[in-house]
Amino acid sequence: MFKNKALIPIAIVVFVDLLGFSIILPLLPYYASTFHASAETIGYLVASYSICQFFAGPILGGMSDRFGRRPLLIYSQLGSMAGFILLGVANSLPILFLSRIIDGISGGNLTIAQAYIADVTPPKERSGALAIIGIAFGLGFIVGPPIGGFLATQFGYAAPAFVAAFFALSSTSLTTFYLKEHQHVRDENAKTGLRYYTRVFEYLRDRSLRTLLTIFLFFALPFSLYVSMFSLFAKIELDFSAEDVGWFLMFVGLLGVLWQGVVIRPLVKKLGELWALRLALISMTLGLAGLAVARTVPELGVLAIFFSFGTGLTRPTLTSLLTQLAPRERKGGVLGVSSSLESFSRSISPILGGWLIGGLHPNWIGYAGGAMAAVAVLLAFRLHRDSHELAPRT
Repeated sequence: MFKNKALIPIAIVVFVDLLGFSIILPLLPYYASTFHASAETIGYLVASYSICQFFAGPILGGMSDRFGRRPLLIYSQLGSMAGFILLGVANSLPILFLSRIIDGISGGNLTIAQAYIADVTPPKERSGALAIIGIAFGLGFIVGPPIGGFLATQFGYAAPAFVAAFFALSSTSLTTFYLKEHQHVRDENAKTGLRYYTRVFEYLRDRSLRTLLTIFLFFALPFSLYVSMFSLFAKIELDFSAEDVGWFLMFVGLLGVLWQGVVIRPLVKKLGELWALRLALISMTLGLAGLAVARTVPELGVLAIFFSFGTGLTRPTLTSLLTQLAPRERKGGVLGVSSSLESFSRSISPILGGWLIGGLHPNWIGYAGGAMAAVAVLLAFRLHRDSHELAPRT
């Protein structure tokens, strides 16, 4: 994984970033409840971060193409730290919302980190290198929630926020003193601010990028649906306790680390990125659709294997293809668009999932998730016709 020494600092930075994020995220509903927030209000609180990130992601990514990865990454990390500190001192619900909005507006960490990785790795090695993002996610969600739960139990809900702020400060220090700005083809004519969105339409006019970004959307929607609504599904259908859900998600996280740390490199080398992407999306579809018929814990465990394999392999291969087909000087901008699509997915999935579970039946998250993933599969199989054999531009 680290034959390229330039990846070591960014891997540490990403892990520390996600550790702080994962410490606080599962506790937000409980924290908001201390201010007598309703379930609907809690949903808006969770979504506020993603909504702000939806608008900020492309702008930050595009600015990193023009001004460099390192300064924008530092800005993003400082914003996260400020949001966490505000979360810790919050004495009202509006302050909680403000803390998440600040974090969301500055939340370009992963977009910029992915662009940095793309800068320092050749196309043939990029899928494996980008897998460090998924590994960091897995490790962060294995370690972070237990730390957050312990701190909240022992010292109150403000304590995890301050610890997350410390991790954000540590990450900023690592970026400042150890992360080197590597050369990339800069977009000196990049648009900034809201004008950047005119460039988004340029990307969508490119058939290759349009197809890949649409695949990303139909990957992110069912993924967000699963992550946001699995606990409620398991509670109703399988009588899971909160502790049961935590252990199960830890199992999924461990599987994700296994796939991305051990399997992805040899599989991509053998099959190629496009066929690896197709296989991953098929596996994800099976894992999601199976939720419609799962009735026992062993069945759920088997589905988790399919789901974690599919999602663990899809993200790095799809991101790698996006960076290869993006204009050389605009990789950050294209990744910013994909980040916004994921933020959009995280914004609407809790609302969609609540309607499916409450208005229809918990099993419908399996039907809906499987159907959306199946659209991504179909698009992946027509990709070779739209992309002129996916000839990379970098």
